[in-house]
Amino acid sequence: MKTSYTALIFMVAILTISCNNKKKEKLKNVEVESETNVVKPSLEFLWETDSLLTTCEAVLFDKASQTIYVANVNNSPWGKDNNGFISTINTNGEITALKWAEGLSGPKGMGILHGKLYVNDIDRVVEIDLLSKKATNTFSVEDNPHLNDITVGNNTVFVSGSNSDAIYEITEGKITEVAKDSLGRLNGLSFQKEGMYYAASRSHNFGIYNKDDNTFKTLTTDIGHGDGIVRLENGDFIVSSWQGELFYIYSKDWTKTQLLDTRDKKINAADIDYIPDTQTLLVPTFFHNRVMAYKVKFE
Repeated sequence: MKTSYTALIFMVAILTISCNNKKKEKLKNVEVESETNVVKPSLEFLWETDSLLTTCEAVLFDKASQTIYVANVNNSPWGKDNNGFISTINTNGEITALKWAEGLSGPKGMGILHGKLYVNDIDRVVEIDLLSKKATNTFSVEDNPHLNDITVGNNTVFVSGSNSDAIYEITEGKITEVAKDSLGRLNGLSFQKEGMYYAASRSHNFGIYNKDDNTFKTLTTDIGHGDGIVRLENGDFIVSSWQGELFYIYSKDWTKTQLLDTRDKKINAADIDYIPDTQTLLVPTFFHNRVMAYKVKFE
């Protein structure tokens, strides 16, 4: 009787160990599947504007007014010809004001803070009141910096200089240089709580600037002529290459995949923006003179 009872205990123990091993094996398989289950992004074309947006370099979506601002260089990107202008379009791609603001030369990156639209214009940042549509201030930078992109964070306007490879900030009514390195023609900026992400057009690098230790770190390369940067709800990024490419960058390991390539059609992809509520990517096409919109989708 004692022997039978011992045998029974032994069999129960074996079954328990076997079940636990199967559970562990199953969990292990689930973990492997989750690691390999990488999202596959794609773009679905939605609309494009009329071709009146002459040399459109940058777009900016204002959630408060549901307005999309478009910076139009109007021919020469770095020539002081005073023929550049800002347009507005709605979220259906209809032009609502072709020349909402005029008197600029090479308007590029834009940002909004406290009711003011800040626009890069070669060697100055122009501050435009959103209600009056009039310039209320200008912030000049010496030595031909080729001011390019703008991002806003912590109640501060940050500006990139492509010629100077520097980041500037506008605070307390003045513009000052806060960081500089040999980045290979700095362009796109995106302020995030963990640091300032950047894209460089000559080095083809995407990286992050850490203000605490004043360092620039490359995260991935071969992104083409890096221009605009947007961050998605899942933490990943989309970066444009001016010649006509869009890259999806995974924030988990900084690998990338190409989303779009319109180089053979001679359609550029300049300073992009994103509408989170509708997952709409806005792409200004520079010499193609249109803004094109795409739905960001995942498989």
